[in-house]
Amino acid sequence: MPARRLLTILVLAAASCGELKPPIDAPVRADDEAPAAGPGALVPFLSAAADGTVWMSWMEQSPDSVWMLRVAHRPVTGGWSAPRLVVRDSLLFANWADFPSVVVDARGRLVAHFLRRSAPGKYSYHAWVTTSSDSGATWSAPQRLHSDTSASEHGFAALVPQGDGTTFAAWLDGHATGSEQGAMSLGFGVLDSTLRVQRDTMLDTRTCDCCQVAGARTSGGAIFAYRDRSEGEVRDIAVVRYEDGRWVPPAIVHADGWVTKACPVNGPALSARDRGVALAWFTNAGDSPKVQLVFSADRGATWTPPIRVDDGAPIGRVDVEYLLDGHALVTWMERAGVGRVEIRARRIARDGARSTAIVVGTTSDTRPSGFPRLVFAKEQGVYVAWREMTSPTTLRLTRLQVPGSR
Repeated sequence: MPARRLLTILVLAAASCGELKPPIDAPVRADDEAPAAGPGALVPFLSAAADGTVWMSWMEQSPDSVWMLRVAHRPVTGGWSAPRLVVRDSLLFANWADFPSVVVDARGRLVAHFLRRSAPGKYSYHAWVTTSSDSGATWSAPQRLHSDTSASEHGFAALVPQGDGTTFAAWLDGHATGSEQGAMSLGFGVLDSTLRVQRDTMLDTRTCDCCQVAGARTSGGAIFAYRDRSEGEVRDIAVVRYEDGRWVPPAIVHADGWVTKACPVNGPALSARDRGVALAWFTNAGDSPKVQLVFSADRGATWTPPIRVDDGAPIGRVDVEYLLDGHALVTWMERAGVGRVEIRARRIARDGARSTAIVVGTTSDTRPSGFPRLVFAKEQGVYVAWREMTSPTTLRLTRLQVPGSR
């Protein structure tokens, strides 16, 4: 059989099986300007306001070794502002995986969450929120996000501003972990439009212990994703949705069947636009590490089959942004030699078509390198922030121009 005919048959066969699709355009780097974070800074977090202003928060130590949460912003035109102090406290909890955040609500106010030790125990800490109505110049007296005051773990929170000026929050709540049969729960609370914390409730009473919670806002309300934990130690990704004024019971997104007795410390990522949702996560089911992506066109009620994102050697630590054209941009860490990882970004279409992966940056595969963060900022493009394990460590930031993001 002629070689050209054989190649044609193979290509058609692969396409019919959904294995081969024409590549789509990849993102390109635009600039690498970062705010002036101090040496040794860690846990960068990114968010964007409705007008496209980007906000970046991080933690660093003051000269007397007290931890601080700081924030800076970059408007659509111009460079980064000088950093401003959100909170400085000798009891601040600084951790590579459980990190603070700063988001912008529907009225342009800043809402920050941070973690504060509640007792001498290694993981005894509470989640607190503080707000600013003057772009971070001053901050309100902190409020505890949850009603439980036990010396247990409360963290891995996700803040999701709503259109009415409220902010929904979900977190991992350890109030029941002190008992022999107790498990971590998914807690939920609201910061109302007057910026006061309302009484919390539990949305799921058995979750993974230390994987990040992810949240997004759809046209129907909030959606949160987290790593579930069955009685048989299956730790697959679940979502819970707020629709028509009530919570729809949690549902597993895809049955990976990852059974592990230890927490992976590798949570999912969510992004939404109107009815569309993109959800990315890491799994090691069957000792086969993968980064997976699914789409939903009905606000998370149903999902497409998973699309594999990685290039064969991922360690996870994912983030995702749902773009204006309905495609998704995913970032993750991919092994690139002994002790090193590349932070890669790939654009993926709903039908499974993928761009080539670009290398955004490199860092260590150790835990202190943390979780790269991603945000879409309208005309500015997409920003990626991460911690580079130099000596001292440095926060890095890259802006990407992404096809379909305008």
